Amino acid sequence: MVSAILLAGYNNERAVKKYSKIVAENYGERFIETGYKPLREFKSLKDGSETSKPVILFTLEKLFDIDLIDEIVIVGHKMLLEQRLGKFIKEFDKPCRIENQNSKIPHHAIERFGVIPKKVKHNSFAGNVIKGYAASAAYNDKKHALFVASDSPLTTKEFIEYFLHLAQDYQHHSAAIFPAVLIEGDQDKLGRRPLKLINDTTYQGSNIKDESGRQGFRFSSLALANPNLINVNNMNTAYSLRKSLNPKVQMELFRITHNLGYSNVYTKYFIRKDLSIKEFENIISQFFQGRFTIIPMIGEDATYDYDGTDSEYREITAMLNNTQAVPPHPSTDS
Repeated sequence: MVSAILLAGYNNERAVKKYSKIVAENYGERFIETGYKPLREFKSLKDGSETSKPVILFTLEKLFDIDLIDEIVIVGHKMLLEQRLGKFIKEFDKPCRIENQNSKIPHHAIERFGVIPKKVKHNSFAGNVIKGYAASAAYNDKKHALFVASDSPLTTKEFIEYFLHLAQDYQHHSAAIFPAVLIEGDQDKLGRRPLKLINDTTYQGSNIKDESGRQGFRFSSLALANPNLINVNNMNTAYSLRKSLNPKVQMELFRITHNLGYSNVYTKYFIRKDLSIKEFENIISQFFQGRFTIIPMIGEDATYDYDGTDSEYREITAMLNNTQAVPPHPSTDS
């Protein structure tokens, strides 16, 4: 059985403004999220009727419905989550608890994982991961847990179950297992470019490749991981660089890989175009000081997360309803 950690954290006002500026400058997008993102309401059709529910609930419903998952821990704004989801959670026998993002990391977890306070703030992404895991049965047994983002409403129950099935074969030798979702073409439905890699794994979901023999991949909202087997102090660095939003971030990635002993990553990716999945695994494994495994999978919808932009909100709403997104009205913001 598996413990599921549902990550529903939030940034402070300064971080939101900074991210909004990056999105506007690099993508020309309008950032609309000013409240608590996991509770952003999305409308969808069910049995011919329109319903509205917070984005986190799309995922939470599926976690409750998966028999292999025997408990759920949610980390986020405890008061708001309890107010909006409390009645829903009480409908199920499956244990589900909410941990407050602003609570301190338990001292026993700090000691076990060797947490460096300057690198892992209690309310950061890494802090939330550690607190959620420390509140689970997996922590007591030092087992892997399923970590799930709360902002990916199109991730299906079947995708989660199949990933858990595949990942079981890797738990005995991998600290973390990630699904890398195949993206055919130069961008997905949200206009985001995939990571192009040579697929040298046993999982070959498609024969479509670019002129260099590469396939495109984006990571989904899932990871099966055991924090006991990695350096948790590097989590926030990796999380802050995950989007590769601008050239500055890209250069920081290449600086890190150079310091890890991979001095030719830039050349391999942009010039020779022969960076492979297994090489990518090795780089991440060295960075986290624990073995990472990447499993290529089919299921593009599992990569569509809501980051807070107007276009994402419209496109994801359209996907939930199998319709075409309505073009945005010109912004009247000053």
